[in-house]
Amino acid sequence: MFIIYLFLFSNLAFSQLYESYSILDSIVNKLSPPTSKSIITQVNTSPFKKDRLFKYEYFVDNIEGVKLIKYIFPQKVKNNSFLIKNNGKEIWGYFNKSQTTRKLGSHVMKQGIQNSDFTFEDLGKNNNWLTNYKIDLKKEKNDFIIHLHIIDKKKSDYDKIIIYANVETLYPSKIIYIKDNINEKTLFLDDILQKNNFLYAQTMIMKNILTKTETKMIIDEIEFDVFFDNDIFNENRLQK
Repeated sequence: MFIIYLFLFSNLAFSQLYESYSILDSIVNKLSPPTSKSIITQVNTSPFKKDRLFKYEYFVDNIEGVKLIKYIFPQKVKNNSFLIKNNGKEIWGYFNKSQTTRKLGSHVMKQGIQNSDFTFEDLGKNNNWLTNYKIDLKKEKNDFIIHLHIIDKKKSDYDKIIIYANVETLYPSKIIYIKDNINEKTLFLDDILQKNNFLYAQTMIMKNILTKTETKMIIDEIEFDVFFDNDIFNENRLQK
């Protein structure tokens, strides 16, 4: 009898773990459609400084793990570009004023894009959620609440991540980033729209709890299932 109970308990535990992994995998994929091209307005807000506004073109190929940011406003940074390769492990920058392209150090991954509260690492596909964290899934009214607990602290800045995702769409509305039991920043995903069967948040707000700053990303235009020329993600052609 004990063996039967043990077998049933083991199967139940495996089923729950598989369900949690499957839901999280769906969330990761919904946040990272295969390919897309968009124009984004970025607003940096601080209680101590005047708001700063930027606008950029954003090219994404999550199949190949590459992203390209090309600034179109303001004039000071127009045509500056950042190429993110190997899911964030390699970053190249093109600076129009000096017309130079250079590979940036790995520490840049954790820096804010144009001093925003979004880091280059935040733009990654978040596959590490599936490999570097233990998954604890709960359901509350219309949301799944996923608690991710870090397995090896050396592999992420955050000990814990909490994701709130709609039960029906599995698209998240809030992501909380925690380090040393302190909520460092929270991402809010608002104005959820659908285009060509892809869901996306037209407005994303990253609030930094420690610095009291926040960054708003507004998607002005977006296309999905885009076919890219092979050279668009080439660091040797960033100046074009």
